[in-house]
Amino acid sequence: MPGYSYFALSVICLLTFYVPLFWLLGEFRETSTNMKRFFAVFMPVGIGTMVWIELAGLDWGRVFSNLAYAAFGSLILALAHKFSKG
Repeated sequence: MPGYSYFALSVICLLTFYVPLFWLLGEFRETSTNMKRFFAVFMPVGIGTMVWIELAGLDWGRVFSNLAYAAFGSLILALAHKFSKG
């Protein structure tokens, strides 16, 4: 499997972790109804992707190493968004 595929899988896994976390923290109060529907539909897709990674015998090490890049990138975006608000 090409390296960029592992990055795509890691982004899906990261979103699967982020969505319930942000939901519990109350960050979705101001989110539109369509976006909430997208997140609700995305969760089974993300969990299914994780099951597929496990059952297909893909390299979790490569997924997690790319997950670090994706998490760092999302941290940079979150900080930029926070400081752009004022």
